[in-house]
Amino acid sequence: MPMTDILEKKFLERDDIKRLLAAEGEEYEQLLQKALAVKLSVLDNKVHLRGLIELSNICRKSCLYCGVRSDNRKVERYALTDDEVLGCARLAHQLGYGSVAIQSGERNDREFTDRITRLVTQIKQIDGGSLGITLSLGEQSEAVYRQWFEAGAHRYLLRIESSNEELYYKIHPRDERHDFHKRLECIDTLLRLGY
Repeated sequence: MPMTDILEKKFLERDDIKRLLAAEGEEYEQLLQKALAVKLSVLDNKVHLRGLIELSNICRKSCLYCGVRSDNRKVERYALTDDEVLGCARLAHQLGYGSVAIQSGERNDREFTDRITRLVTQIKQIDGGSLGITLSLGEQSEAVYRQWFEAGAHRYLLRIESSNEELYYKIHPRDERHDFHKRLECIDTLLRLGY
């Protein structure tokens, strides 16, 4: 089957995927052209700058692959101050960034979640609300996700290292802090809330 026919398929068979992955020469160029056409049909052809604010490496979880897991007593813990976070957001706005992402180890205590709400609200006031806010702060309750969304966060990055439950538990301890189904539930909640 010609490469052009494979590239027009809506659903790929296993052999089609193997062929795409092995593409070389002219077939590889056809694949690249198709990928670009698909990208441009959905996205523009511009560079969008997004600033990453590493809020803290304090985490309640102990994912086995992670250097900042809570059980790692050798890591030096830190947390930015509110002024430091807001300073980063102001700088991102001044430099013309479209959004900032606030990332941290996973915490869900009230002090932390209220702090995030306050920071999101203050960042939205920096520029009249045009600076987008992405959060990557792990598993939270539906109420907390809603609170952050209403404060002005519009994207949420929830990492899930595997959608296979068996593999998930190879890299996460089986304890009260790590629940595969809770992670999937959080993804559904985020989508339902409009993130």
